[in-house]
Amino acid sequence: MGKRSIVLALIAVIAFYGCAAKNIIGKDIPIEEMDQLNEEYLGKTAWTRSLLLDIGPEGFIDRDVEIKIVGLDLHWSGAVTVEGPDRRRLRQALDLERPLTMSAFEEKMKRLFWFKHPDYRYRMNLRSYGKKTAKAIYNHELFKGMKRDAALESWGFPDEMNSTDVGERLQEQWIYRDPRQKGKKRYLYITDGLVDSWEE
Repeated sequence: MGKRSIVLALIAVIAFYGCAAKNIIGKDIPIEEMDQLNEEYLGKTAWTRSLLLDIGPEGFIDRDVEIKIVGLDLHWSGAVTVEGPDRRRLRQALDLERPLTMSAFEEKMKRLFWFKHPDYRYRMNLRSYGKKTAKAIYNHELFKGMKRDAALESWGFPDEMNSTDVGERLQEQWIYRDPRQKGKKRYLYITDGLVDSWEE
C-alpha cells in the first residue's frame, strides 16, 4: 500500500511539472514566426553594434566587426550564432525574458547589430546631425552638448539607464559594463537630452 501511494504521488508530480513545462513552451514564439525570423536573419551580413561575448570558450568579437548570422536559438532565453573573422563562430546569449516574443527578439537583434554598412551609416548621420557629430559617431566618441540620440548611436545601448528630475531638468545616467573585466564600467551623463559629461 505504501509503495503504491509513493508511485501515484510521483506520477502526479511528473504530470504537474510536465503540464507546466508544456505551457511555458507553448507560450514561446510560434513556429510560423520562427520561420519568419530565420528567413529574415539567417545568412545576413551585419556589423556588431556592441561587444559580443561567447557563451562558451570562443572569447569575444568587438564592436564594428563585420559578421554573418548563421544560427538563431528561439527557445529558453534565446541566442544568436555568428561567424566572424577567420570563420570563427561565436554564440551570443540574448537573455530575453520568458515567454519569448518575436518583437522582443527583433529588438534585441537591433541592439546587437547594425544591418547597414558603416559608410552608409556615416552618410545618414551626416544628413541627420552634421559633420562634427557624424565623425564622432563613426569613431565612437562623445562631446559636450551632443544630442542624446547621437550618443546612443556612438556608444550603443547602455546596460542600465537611470533618470531623475532635478527641478525642471531631466538628468540621465547611462551605465555600460565591460563583460571582459568584471567591475569595470563607463558612465554617461545626459541633461535635458544633451551629453553633459562621461567617465571611461
